[in-house]
Amino acid sequence: MKPENADYLRQELRLAQLEIKLLREQLSRSAEELQKVHAESEEPVPEASEAQPRVILPMVPHDAAKSNGSAAAHCNGGRPWVLCVEDSEPNFRLIENVLRERPGTDLGWAETGEKALVMARENPPQLVLLDLDLPDMHGSKVLEGLQSQPGTEQTPVIVISADATPSQIERMLSAGARNYLTKPFDIRRFLCMFDEAVGAAV
Repeated sequence: MKPENADYLRQELRLAQLEIKLLREQLSRSAEELQKVHAESEEPVPEASEAQPRVILPMVPHDAAKSNGSAAAHCNGGRPWVLCVEDSEPNFRLIENVLRERPGTDLGWAETGEKALVMARENPPQLVLLDLDLPDMHGSKVLEGLQSQPGTEQTPVIVISADATPSQIERMLSAGARNYLTKPFDIRRFLCMFDEAVGAAV
């Protein structure tokens, strides 16, 4: 076997193992949260067959991404600076693990919307990964705030949320989000979106 083929197979195996770990942890958390919600409301947990179908979004064409501008592009010595807005530390750690597949990425973490806006204002990122269910404000307000701040008005935003309702997805994309991923998300799809957004911002 050629060395390049062995390297490729090792990378594919590492990705597959990461995908399995990510899926298990996110499904476990989702099941626990669902059980908690239904226990509080005393409603039966719906069967898997009753679950809402996942919405699969097309990737944003590269030329459309360019039209979104790159005024907010900011490199730290050539290293992409990415801000993750997520109130759950386990979810942030999962994203941190996934982005080990993109060595050299500087990843920041904001647990609240207000902290995210301050961090982005002080050091405009190339990309924002945005959860919607934050303790101090909805993610849509964070997106709105980024768009109104000098230096981040054109920063690409990828929403990563457990809310898979078509109306919410359409709302966020119409508001200016670059892409929308539902939890648990597909790692390869996330990395494709990451590469497209960061590449367009450089």
